[in-house]
Amino acid sequence: MSEVEIDDRIDRLIWRSIGRRSLRQVAEETGVPLEQLAFRRTELLDSVDELTIQQKRAKLLVDLQEIAETARDDYEDEPDKDKGSKLLTAAIGATKAVLDQLSKMEKADTSKVEALNALRIRELVSLIQEAVDTSVPEISKEYDIPEQVLFDIFNKNLGKAALKREIEA
Repeated sequence: MSEVEIDDRIDRLIWRSIGRRSLRQVAEETGVPLEQLAFRRTELLDSVDELTIQQKRAKLLVDLQEIAETARDDYEDEPDKDKGSKLLTAAIGATKAVLDQLSKMEKADTSKVEALNALRIRELVSLIQEAVDTSVPEISKEYDIPEQVLFDIFNKNLGKAALKREIEA
């Protein structure tokens, strides 16, 4: 099956289907191959970054404020106070639910960034250790300096650098 051009309409269908319908159902509905939809869904999900989440949260907070103000005005004008109250509660509850989900996504995203940073630190420490372990014997042999003296120098300077960064943080 050949690829189909995915337009904004299909992107919106993909977004709306997440957690509600399978990609297979969306593929049947749109005529887009399942593999292409899966690839596009991954692209869409990968495009959501921390800044986008913060922007969405800010927009939803503004929307929530507008909904609250409009609902308050409508509630005051609504002759059936029970109906107005229910509308107000439903609108605010739905927006709060979206904000809660964005908060969870942000926490998960932060955890991923922290895990990635920890991995980078381990990789850098490993790289430094390997460079020192392979360089010290060469320097020792070239300049006739005992290896232990060179290791002591590296360790002393590495300790000072680590302490300096810890103080700066």
